[in-house]
Amino acid sequence: MTKIKTTRSQGSDLLARPPCGVRTHEDAWLRFLVDPVEQLSALADLHVRGLLSPDEFERQKAKVLER
Repeated sequence: MTKIKTTRSQGSDLLARPPCGVRTHEDAWLRFLVDPVEQLSALADLHVRGLLSPDEFERQKAKVLER
């Protein structure tokens, strides 16, 4: 077995975080946005697989479309 030599300059460290000043408040709220098209797609998938009843699918779809 050969040992692979790596240095920090070759790639990012998965456990490293960017400095606090790098993030902005404007970027923070973007992660809370939910795409309604993705939600509807996920609901439709659950309905097709039989994991959501037709009534539950319609209720959840109505909630997504209200926003």
